[in-house]
Amino acid sequence: IARLLDAGTTGDKIPFIAMEYVEGLPVDDYCNKQNLDLNQRLDLFREVCAVVNFAHRNLIVHRDLKPSNILVTEDGMPKLLDFGISKILSPDYEQINSATVTKMGAMTPGYASPEQLANKSVTTATDIYSLGVILYELLSGHRPFESKEKDFKEIYKAVLEIEPPPPSAL
Repeated sequence: IARLLDAGTTGDKIPFIAMEYVEGLPVDDYCNKQNLDLNQRLDLFREVCAVVNFAHRNLIVHRDLKPSNILVTEDGMPKLLDFGISKILSPDYEQINSATVTKMGAMTPGYASPEQLANKSVTTATDIYSLGVILYELLSGHRPFESKEKDFKEIYKAVLEIEPPPPSAL
């Protein structure tokens, strides 16, 4: 996970998070540029899952997992970043987190879980769903409902009602 350097609120009461700069490529670009085979992609993905598991064990749901938020450094180390809409799963922070309910502009529909698209409460399962979409894309080169992503109603319906083709079919 990219290190948190600072956080707070500006004089205009705008919250901010400052994280370390990570030099790297989005995980999908890295896999393609390095021409990783299936086993190498799966090994890298397992490392990404371990990072997300660490966040979950510390009661944090990322809520915006996508390849561009997982950068892989030159030495092959994945770094998770952009916790801007993350949620802390703790009763102590429930009041604070009520202000971070995701709206359409604060998530990426192609990676969003059914509960995010329905604007319902999120859990760690939200990130697990997004990880599944990322894995699908790493294996097939496409997202499960890529053709529906331009229309919110279509992506919503597809995620809730349609079984995507297996990645091997693509």
